[in-house]
Amino acid sequence: TNNNVTCWGNLVRPTDIPTGQFTTITAGSTHSCGIRNNGAVTCWGDNDYVRVDAPNGQFTTITAGIYFSCGIRTDNTITCWGNNRHGETDTPDGQFTAITTGDLHSCGIRTDNTVTCWGNNGAGETDAPTGQFTAITAGGAHHSCGIRTDNTVICWGDNRYGQTDAPTGQFTAITAGNTHSCGIRTNGAVTCWGNVKIHLPPGAQLSGIKAA
Repeated sequence: TNNNVTCWGNLVRPTDIPTGQFTTITAGSTHSCGIRNNGAVTCWGDNDYVRVDAPNGQFTTITAGIYFSCGIRTDNTITCWGNNRHGETDTPDGQFTAITTGDLHSCGIRTDNTVTCWGNNGAGETDAPTGQFTAITAGGAHHSCGIRTDNTVICWGDNRYGQTDAPTGQFTAITAGNTHSCGIRTNGAVTCWGNVKIHLPPGAQLSGIKAA
């Protein structure tokens, strides 16, 4: 409630956790970043690939991949920093309202509601479909999903486990893991698809047969 940051788990350089107040926080593999109350970004943890060397300026949104991070500035442009071996920090031009990062790729929703993705494209995870979107999520491995303006879900990229076989129906929220995805339907029910290895809450549904 005081907007201070606390971290736990297998921390790298745990004494470098910053003081001060934050409005947003995101965690990558062995680094973390946050947006301070004044809009500035601070990162800490493992600095391989200079992933904690956050750029100057003010941000409204921030998200971390494995070895890189991205954020939306107050002018709605995107800046990424850190490892660029797969084009992770080759940010597209234009203005965006939302951004999401996977392990090695990212996707964003432009102000015209279209989607653009960049970074690793080994399985088509950056081949974003046409159309307009209200939400977007990048899986940890090689797939992405989004909610269209008609509330239907579409996914693209690696489908070895059925993680891009999005179910029919309408959704209000969506999130992607490594080899599975889950969404909240408009009636509040949860549906997951792909290689699901989780304990679903009461009333949740599985789509497909790749559940463990």
